[in-house]
Amino acid sequence: MFGSGLVFADDSVIDSDAERVKEELAREVSAKQITLEQADEMELNRADTYEVTSTVSVENLELQIAEKLKDSVMPFYSIEFNDPNKDNEYRATVVEYFGKVE
Repeated sequence: MFGSGLVFADDSVIDSDAERVKEELAREVSAKQITLEQADEMELNRADTYEVTSTVSVENLELQIAEKLKDSVMPFYSIEFNDPNKDNEYRATVVEYFGKVE
């Protein structure tokens, strides 16, 4: 399912690996992945913001994100990968959005 793995170097996520993770998540869930800027441009409303963490592995973090997004009914989401903390806890902030309210 998630074979790319996410590589951390110098306590930061390598962009190309983060992009691969995002691409794989996009294939696994029905919601559309967007950037924070796109959400602003589209005037979307935030439905939920949460942090997903794993002390096990990056692959485990990917699985947790996918499971949360699969259970969601929101049509859009964005993901920001955060630098691991001193305990090697891998973290990502997920924001879910719904359409503009008229």
